[in-house]
Amino acid sequence: MGNLRTRSLAVALAVAAAATIAAAGRPAALAQAPPQRTFTPEEIASMAETMPPGPSRELTIRVCAQCHEPQRAGSLRLTRDGWEGVIAKMVGLGAKASDEELTKITDYLSENFKGEAPKPINMNTASSVELESVAALLRKEAAAWIKYRNESGPCKTLDDFKKVPGVPFKKIDTRRDRLVCF
Repeated sequence: MGNLRTRSLAVALAVAAAATIAAAGRPAALAQAPPQRTFTPEEIASMAETMPPGPSRELTIRVCAQCHEPQRAGSLRLTRDGWEGVIAKMVGLGAKASDEELTKITDYLSENFKGEAPKPINMNTASSVELESVAALLRKEAAAWIKYRNESGPCKTLDDFKKVPGVPFKKIDTRRDRLVCF
């Protein structure tokens, strides 16, 4: 746990420094972290339906959903070290949880979203979140692909991305093992 705490502190300091530099030219209201939200048992149960069962699923949802949809984790496949890095980054961005809770969340994520078991995504049905996290597309690039596929139809092969404006083919090409068109 000390290793996670040390990593968390290092990442938190780096994120805080970057946030301070980035916020220097913005009004104070834009530089503040989003307010924490409390979820009803019904909301947590609804989000839990989309996540694998396991101890700490509801804890993971409660902590992660403060800033983003917890299903985002479903599109990532990381080793335990990778998940520790993600948790450290989230702590640096303001996630609120005890060290014990962070360990339980890391256990849940590393067990259910293992790095050794990559899950390819279908580019024809992938959500924006999946395109960003698995294909490493920027939000605007994911939007460009979704717009293109809605207007021009689905891809047949990954090479079809060579003709999609606003989507860098190099990103697609380097992640061929995680992406499919069917």
